[in-house]
Amino acid sequence: MLKLYLLLYYEFFKTGLFAIGGGYAALPFLYYMQSSHNWFDMDELTNMIAVSNITPGPIGINMATYTGYTTAGIFGSIISTTAIITAPFIIAIIIMKLINKFKSCKEINYIFNGLRPASCALLISIGLKLLYQTITYNKEEWSFPVQFDYNAIILFLILILPFTFMKKRPFIVILAGAVGGIILKNI
Repeated sequence: MLKLYLLLYYEFFKTGLFAIGGGYAALPFLYYMQSSHNWFDMDELTNMIAVSNITPGPIGINMATYTGYTTAGIFGSIISTTAIITAPFIIAIIIMKLINKFKSCKEINYIFNGLRPASCALLISIGLKLLYQTITYNKEEWSFPVQFDYNAIILFLILILPFTFMKKRPFIVILAGAVGGIILKNI
């Protein structure tokens, strides 16, 4: 069990260190954990994202807590949560000490200009994989022939519009998705 705790700490420390751009930037790391360690499957990852969006607190931390709990119980959730916040906490302290010194450094600005597109590319890649597995009955990544879940496609299209164009809060979209899922399953 100690080996599992150390692996959880290592994976979430790494996630906290490199998931630049907020909680959703942790998704590529979670996807890697799913494929490498089989701590959860893609359905559980989708559920994890939904639960993390509707529970209070930062999404990345909620996902770490959820993963740690489902993998190794309460102690696993404590380890995962601690691990994901350790690196950003240390980095924030260092940055606060050095911010005035490097505020106008062109190289630092260039680094962050490169990190934003890299984070965006990772998020889009994971988003496309999650979308594929959500709107199809295929549980394998990019498997063919494709069997579409038309109820999921309809619900996705209905829910993406208000979130994209009217800036609705994520919890409203998730709540509407839950209600829509119940309605579509009973039609």
